[in-house]
Amino acid sequence: MYSSYDNFLSKLDSGDNQVIQLLQKDPRIAIGILLYTTVHADGRVKQEEINLYRHLLENYLNVSEEEFLMFEELVAETCNKPDSINSIIEIIRQMPESKRREVLTLMKDISLSDKQFHEFEVNLVSKISRLLGLDE
Repeated sequence: MYSSYDNFLSKLDSGDNQVIQLLQKDPRIAIGILLYTTVHADGRVKQEEINLYRHLLENYLNVSEEEFLMFEELVAETCNKPDSINSIIEIIRQMPESKRREVLTLMKDISLSDKQFHEFEVNLVSKISRLLGLDE
């Protein structure tokens, strides 16, 4: 999955101190993908979901202002690849259980941020919970 990023990542290496570091197996990308998928799960993207997603990128995943647009592009691009979910889940499964639970809680927070209960979001969080080896 991450081999497709080689060209993109090589463009980031400008040789100065402002180089954006998005490593091929950066867990921030995997977490960002799960959060992004949650925002889009019900097919209707609400402003509250976008606001929380971006807040989490900045404050939970420490995505800097310089990285933000590239990070969002990379996450969106990866979400459109059908083979990406297995690699993403594998990266997150390697995290300690407490960290996996945090990611699941963030997904739940995004799904409820628009104050609406959507079956697609519930199903997504439930499925990801099982894939991460967590109880629902």
